[in-house]
Amino acid sequence: MDEYGTDSAGVGAAPSVARLLLELRSRATIDVKTLGKALQVRPQGKTGVAVRIHPGGVDFAVDRERANDVALSMPGSFVIDPDDPDCWVSVQADYIDDNYDTLLDAAAEAVELRAAGKPAPVKRVRAAAAPKAAGTSATKTRAAAKPAPRPDPPRCPKCRQYELLASGECPSGYC
Repeated sequence: MDEYGTDSAGVGAAPSVARLLLELRSRATIDVKTLGKALQVRPQGKTGVAVRIHPGGVDFAVDRERANDVALSMPGSFVIDPDDPDCWVSVQADYIDDNYDTLLDAAAEAVELRAAGKPAPVKRVRAAAAPKAAGTSATKTRAAAKPAPRPDPPRCPKCRQYELLASGECPSGYC
């Protein structure tokens, strides 16, 4: 038995995660939703996920400008996609105990960030809405973007029923 009253043999980071959720609930009003083997933590009444807890560790939302500094302050953490406006830092499960206090502060900040509605939605520019060059029209742009039709896969020349395997043989075995 460990200090939390659980048998931690084979449990991994579960006691640390349970403690993290309890202390995060005391700092902010949150909703927790299970999604497969993961937990999603959101500010109460909001739809943006602030913290994701999964078997591989804990991910939390941060401002894009601060993401690298936050990741460098915790060993075993990294920025998931630094170019994405919706930036996340991930802490591996083995390092949750080592970074517990910093992780708790960062998770509380992530809940506040999502409660404020940040980051703002990014307007993506579609190809048809992009500025047009002189002499082009939207129909020409769409026609040029269409992929070429795929040729029909080769059929067995004897039975003409089955598609040939990559080796060139008929899968029926009788031809």
